[in-house]
Amino acid sequence: MARRMGTRGAEMALRRTWSERLRGVREVLKEVWSQTMGKLGIILVVALVVISVYAITTMPPDFVDKWTYNMKYWEGNPELAEPAWVSVFGAPTAPHVAKVYDSPTASGISILNFTLPGTGTTILRAGYVQNYTLTYELKEPQFPKGLLIKYLVINPGNVSGRALHVTPYVFVTRPDGITVLVNRPQTVTVKALAERGVERYDANILADQFVSIFSEQNLTRERAQGMAIKLLFGRMVNGAVEPLQGTYKITVVLLYSAPGVRMQTLMEQIEQNRLGVQELEIIVQGSAYGYMGTDDKGRDLYLGLLYGFPVALLIGFFAAVSSVIIGLIAGVVSGYYGGWVDELIQRTVDVIGNIPLLPILVLIGVALQAMDVSPWYRLFVIIGVLVVLGWGGLAIIVRSMTLSIKAEPYIDAARGDRRLQREDNIPSYYTTDSAICYGNAGVLGAKRHLDRGRSQCARHTARPTNMG
Repeated sequence: MARRMGTRGAEMALRRTWSERLRGVREVLKEVWSQTMGKLGIILVVALVVISVYAITTMPPDFVDKWTYNMKYWEGNPELAEPAWVSVFGAPTAPHVAKVYDSPTASGISILNFTLPGTGTTILRAGYVQNYTLTYELKEPQFPKGLLIKYLVINPGNVSGRALHVTPYVFVTRPDGITVLVNRPQTVTVKALAERGVERYDANILADQFVSIFSEQNLTRERAQGMAIKLLFGRMVNGAVEPLQGTYKITVVLLYSAPGVRMQTLMEQIEQNRLGVQELEIIVQGSAYGYMGTDDKGRDLYLGLLYGFPVALLIGFFAAVSSVIIGLIAGVVSGYYGGWVDELIQRTVDVIGNIPLLPILVLIGVALQAMDVSPWYRLFVIIGVLVVLGWGGLAIIVRSMTLSIKAEPYIDAARGDRRLQREDNIPSYYTTDSAICYGNAGVLGAKRHLDRGRSQCARHTARPTNMG
């Protein structure tokens, strides 16, 4: 019975302890919320937590590797693009368009007959042809940044035991009716095309054509190579290139062949066995992209910023908690024991206080980047530096509060009683942490705790002692 009552009493005491702690937390939050800056702080913290949770749940788990090492993942994005919302403020933008095709616009046995403008070179070939067509509207005086074709799904296979070959052609029909060849056609096996993965515009091919198209403008081949994409989406007026607004028709032609195989057999086996390119994407890289634009490698800055929220919250949380714990312990020990211990801690704080934090972080960041170490290793090194150099100011404040608490009469009354020190003195020390973390609200909470400590100590010291 006595054991059961003792257990029940311990449970009730533990329940009261947690109830008192929760009550104290509610009082502190209430005091913080009563101030304007406190409201802003709580709203900011909640917003950071919500955004961080969203980033963690939506971002791919290998995002760091893609951002750091896999530049091919971003090749469809324009480089150094502005945010898409700049158009709201009147800035001209070329739209970014990316369209995926899981089937050709047209297909069949056909003869490809095309003469490059001004060069006299004629392309004349027959085979099984698949056409993919994209219509692009340029409504504002701004140049797109590029043109890219990505082969997403390819089934290599063979036709009647022969390797299947394909020759990609990319044509652009401009608003002025001129059609130009954009890429350098090469006949390769379908397997080789799958390994290549993309089709890009060729500046040399475009330069050869536009030198003839704009012959009256005295356009040199070297200059045409340097501004090939502008010439593709522009016109020359008095030696200067201006955007040519209107409707552009981009056509990707895939011409299939297999040596020694009849055309009809080739077409039937490609269509029945779904050989060759099954899915591709035509991308016109605009001058504006996403919510935050892109960097010089085409990486979406919005995704980088979004991923940075949980990282920043992690750094802030661990650095703040660790610095508070170290500063609290160092300040209490320094103020309570005094003497050489106080001198040692205070001189250490003086040294730390004179070390410039920002230049140190910049130098360490550059050094870690040169070492090519893991991003997580860099993260925890930075957290460690913030903790090592961040606890000094808090230790000074806690020391001064400890000296004030140490001078209270009830501290002298409790010096010989470890139970009183545990129940009354130590809580008075850790309430200084609340004062530092929560500002004025923490000071009010510390004052309440100290008042309660004085009253409890008065009751303990008033009890009769056994002298004999």
